[in-house]
Amino acid sequence: MINSNHTLFALRSQLYRWRQQLAVLAASTDPTVRSRAERLRKLKGAYSGKRCFIMGNGPSLNKMDLALLADDLVWGTNRCYLLFDRVTWRPAFFTAVDKLVVPDNRAQIDVLPGQLPQTRFFYPVEFRAQGILNSYPNVFWFNEKSMAVDMAQLPEGTFTRDASRHVYAAFTVTVAALQLAVYLGFNPIYLIGCDTSYARIASDPLSAGSQERLVSKVEADPNHFDPTYFNQGKKFHEPHVARMLFHYHETRLVCDSMGVKVFNATVGGNLEEFPRVEYNELFSG
Repeated sequence: MINSNHTLFALRSQLYRWRQQLAVLAASTDPTVRSRAERLRKLKGAYSGKRCFIMGNGPSLNKMDLALLADDLVWGTNRCYLLFDRVTWRPAFFTAVDKLVVPDNRAQIDVLPGQLPQTRFFYPVEFRAQGILNSYPNVFWFNEKSMAVDMAQLPEGTFTRDASRHVYAAFTVTVAALQLAVYLGFNPIYLIGCDTSYARIASDPLSAGSQERLVSKVEADPNHFDPTYFNQGKKFHEPHVARMLFHYHETRLVCDSMGVKVFNATVGGNLEEFPRVEYNELFSG
């Protein structure tokens, strides 16, 4: 499947190069963008040997006692802020990379760094270059690089070892967060809310001939922890579980080679690439 889509990925690579050129323009006026590599280098290994939780947005979160995470370092992603009325804690880290989700929810996402000054936010620099998101002292921009699909470059061409240079574009935001968490030194890393299963929902193409970029037509989204996540009028990319599983597999290979332990503490779901652990037992003793 991956090889058969080589031409598609080549075109995407060209698009990424054009987006990086836009980022250069933004760098000339924004010191936070201009110094993005240096700022990221200062974070390398800063959390060496500490554990963290990377939180997906699957409905399994509704089956978990999230209050247990109050004293832990948690990565939130995408629209995790819809959880904030249920928990007293806030994520220590946040990332979002989706080119539909972020612009569609920019009003909520762009204000988060100001509301949560103790949280570190990580975004592809093109969101700044395109004027979608603004700079804050706690925002760290990174270069996003198209994934290398050449089988000779696997698994290294799917998972960065140096986030100050680039972070590989991900089929799921969880892998973007994993690349950043590993760079910051976290070990072990626990995944939660990564159900990796999707029920097809009623939707319309965002534009003529597009079956990948969709607009929801449902009143309640069954695929995320909150029914309003992708409800009526929300824009999203058609999810491809096979691609996600491919990227998780390559990720595990790189993490194994680096000695980074990644565990799946999700309640249920279809992600079996990482060893399973019981969520509640992580807080006993």
